[in-house]
Amino acid sequence: MNIPNEPTLINPEHGHFLSVRDIKKAVQMYCKLFEFPIHEEEILFGHLYFMPNKIILDSDDMEGRPLPPWLPVSLKLGATDIDEAYNHVKDLGFEIKKEIDRGQTVSWFLFNDPDGNVLMMCEDH
Repeated sequence: MNIPNEPTLINPEHGHFLSVRDIKKAVQMYCKLFEFPIHEEEILFGHLYFMPNKIILDSDDMEGRPLPPWLPVSLKLGATDIDEAYNHVKDLGFEIKKEIDRGQTVSWFLFNDPDGNVLMMCEDH
């Protein structure tokens, strides 16, 4: 029920879905990326996993789907040290799509997961 003079949208960033083909593998990879504890027992309905940072991994109806040849950036993430972030991402098995670009105000790189989701890592200067 909408209360008069109250905004309809209370939080434009209520959560962000990432479609994945293997929920258990994605839970492992993304929990390690964000350094969250891994709780596979919290996978709901066999295909949904809600992460503490409002990212929702969802494998519903993704089995056997081919990867598209190109996808836009799904998430922009922040880092305090772009080189450490780059090494962390690479060590976890994410694929680097664009090497670090060092600008005056921001340094950034692109990487993707095994499901083709493209992520951007940025360090503001």
